[in-house]
Order: sequence, then C-alpha cells, then structure tokens
Amino acid sequence: MSAAVDKQGKISVVIADDHAILREGLRGLLEEHEDIEVVGEAVTGVDAVAKVRELEPDILILDLIMPETGGVEALEQIRAESLNTKTIVLTGADDDELLRRSIEAGAMGYLLKDSASSNVVEAIRTVADGNCWLPPSLAAKLFKGMSKAAHDEEAPKLSRLTARELEVLRLIGQAKSNAEIAEELFISEHTVKVHVGRIFEKLEIKSRAEAIRFAIRHGLAGD
Repeated sequence: MSAAVDKQGKISVVIADDHAILREGLRGLLEEHEDIEVVGEAVTGVDAVAKVRELEPDILILDLIMPETGGVEALEQIRAESLNTKTIVLTGADDDELLRRSIEAGAMGYLLKDSASSNVVEAIRTVADGNCWLPPSLAAKLFKGMSKAAHDEEAPKLSRLTARELEVLRLIGQAKSNAEIAEELFISEHTVKVHVGRIFEKLEIKSRAEAIRFAIRHGLAGD
C-alpha cells in the first residue's frame, strides 16, 4: 500500500479555495470515489497551512489566488515547515510566472480549473503515489519560461550521473512516472527505481519535485 494512503485505503484531501461553490463541487466530485476522502476545507492561504498542520492530509488542493496569504506563499510555508502533505495547484490563473513559482515552491501537480473532472481525480492519485502531475501544455510553458542556465554550484553534480541516469532524469523532468519511464526506455520499473535512487543520492536531493526543478534548471526537461 502506498505510504500516501491511509489504513482504510483512502487518500485524504484538504480543499483550499475561497469560492464556496467550487469547494462544494469539488467535494461532490471526489466523494464519488471510494479511495478519496475530503477531510477538510480552507478559505484562505493562512487557513490552508493551518489545516495541513492540524489534519496532515495526503493531498492539499490549493488555489493560488486567495485572501490573506496567496497560494505560492502557502506552498513556501508548507515546505519551510517540512510538512509531508503533497500539494496540487488547481487555479483559474493561466499565468506562466505563477506556474514557475508554484513548481519552485514545491507543488507536485498543477491543474487549471477548466480541467476535466477525470484529470483532477487522476492527478490526486498520481501525486499521492509519489509522482508529479503536469499536463503537457503546461509543461511546455514551464520549460520555455524557466532559465536553462545551470547554476554554477550545481553543474558539477551532473557529471556524477551516467548516461542512463541522465535519460531517467530528463523523463522525471517531464513529470513522468516510473512506469512511464520504464516503458519509454524499455527497462523494468524496478530498474527505474534503482536509477532514481542513485540520481537522488548523486544530486543530493530528497524528492521527485526537487528532481523536476533540477532538470528544468539545467535544461534537461524538454523533449
């Protein structure tokens, strides 16, 4: 059983959005699925962080434009406190800068509010399982908008990776799951997991979200 799923096999979710109609609609959608449980709601960025501290949900669905504290600031606070909840941004703001800042602040998923309901559910399951969710159209924006210049202090770390590990890192940067990487490289999923572990160790990173940001910064995430 995934570590992101509780003992009853349910993924616990907190919905943070200042629009009651959206929260109600999203709750109704998610309650149709037996493996997902909405355990709380928040209407401000401050409230979202407080709910994460209190309830320790597996997933926070977070709007970026909210009263008191914006979504990006809430993400930064969650990361600063090393809280284990994974965040999916669900926003109506199709803004390249917000997209970039959200990923840098630790978001593991990013969806626009006009996304199909099936995409929302799939994103929750994907992120709960430790992978990232980023639709191809938004991924393209992200890759184009972020600098491809490698940070001087990070550049030597890339030389530690083998050619195969660089391939795996490139696909991680495209938000692909281990299963998708295995299929693309014609190797087993177990072998992918081994490569991912070595990549994390060599690059001195601890999460898939960090690996995505590293790949993007170094221009490895494009097609």
